[in-house]
Amino acid sequence: MEQRIKHILARFFLLLIIIAGLSIGKSLAQNLALSGTITFERKENMHKYFTEQNSWTEARLKQMPKYKTDVFQLSFQTKQTLYKVTLEDENPMFTWMKVAAANTVKTDFESKQITCEKTIYDANYKIEDSIPIYQWKMHNEYRTIAGYNCRKASTILMDSIYAIAFFTDEIPVSGGPESFTGLPGMILGIVLPRLNTTYFATKVETQLLPETAFVMPKTKSKKVSFKLYNDELSKAMKDWGEYGTKIIWKANL
Repeated sequence: MEQRIKHILARFFLLLIIIAGLSIGKSLAQNLALSGTITFERKENMHKYFTEQNSWTEARLKQMPKYKTDVFQLSFQTKQTLYKVTLEDENPMFTWMKVAAANTVKTDFESKQITCEKTIYDANYKIEDSIPIYQWKMHNEYRTIAGYNCRKASTILMDSIYAIAFFTDEIPVSGGPESFTGLPGMILGIVLPRLNTTYFATKVETQLLPETAFVMPKTKSKKVSFKLYNDELSKAMKDWGEYGTKIIWKANL
């Protein structure tokens, strides 16, 4: 009889452990965002583009707003993301630097392919290539972005641009704004000091998204690889000096 009671109690405690485990697993799953949309705000300090100080630039700076601000939406699920502009800053004083400003970027993690729609002045490109690989370095610094705890990481782009990222493992999707990927969680913040540009999430909404949310728009853009794209940019900008170099950097984000 005593042995039977011990056996029953053992099974009872085992059942409690299983139930507790299931509850913890369910709680963790509920806390992880596996599908939804993220609103990003991109801010560029336009005054920083004027490196020479003279009467013309001083007059220009007095008339021009300091920041150009655009809003993007990143739709995400575990196998893919789609990044597109939703509100573009149409201030006519910024037209001269409107290069690759309203990109649409689809990242497919299953096929490891990326598709980017970019406009460089009057040329429209559709880049189809492998997802870029970034060599990220982790830092033990943290900050909260859009309600999510984020860790700092950094890398170098195009051998010239220092990039700081803030990512969260609470969204276990290795995506981010533009073509930024490769971290163990969603990138909610990007800082590019040399380009005077930042991307920060302002809102995250978790929801199940249909496949139609990840369909690229149909265009007549020129299809290129990253290599052909950069070859054409370098040829077109070869006599543009420092200004041309900045355009190429922006066009490759």
